[in-house]
Amino acid sequence: MRIWSSEHTFDHEWETVAMAAFKKYPNPLNRAVTGIDVVKQTLEAGKILTERIIQSHFSIPSWATKLNGSSFLRVDEKLTYKPDQEDPNKTVLKQDVIVTITLPAFADYCEKTFLSIYSQNASKGRQGVEWVIDHLKKEYEAISTKRGARDVREDAFMEYSHDDDVIYTVNVFIFT
Repeated sequence: MRIWSSEHTFDHEWETVAMAAFKKYPNPLNRAVTGIDVVKQTLEAGKILTERIIQSHFSIPSWATKLNGSSFLRVDEKLTYKPDQEDPNKTVLKQDVIVTITLPAFADYCEKTFLSIYSQNASKGRQGVEWVIDHLKKEYEAISTKRGARDVREDAFMEYSHDDDVIYTVNVFIFT
């Protein structure tokens, strides 16, 4: 098992970032995500807890294509969005990931490799939130000016298709 953590501050208030996080996929900065299902959503002590399964397509080594991903790889990602305590116009994202691989001979190597790729791609997720925020602002502008929000929405959200292998990750989003 390997653990990776990161923190990032968005220059947007919490409400905007929270909305963008829920609308983050699809986006052109991370075409690997092709589907999302909400497994559970609860409100506990003023916190929205959402557990989702995210369907992603990743290129994996040819020797691994015969293996069943759910039996040897598990990725638990926890994203916590909180208003910045010093500046209410900013939002802090804390990202924690646990990767567990149950291939006895290769677990350590595979976990290190997966987390290396994950840490490199984490910035794409943050850029995806910024992309959604930008498009939400354009959509709101279009609505408020009656310019035609439909055209903006069609530009903002598009479909992607992939033929790669599928890996499922479990996300737990905590909004406080």
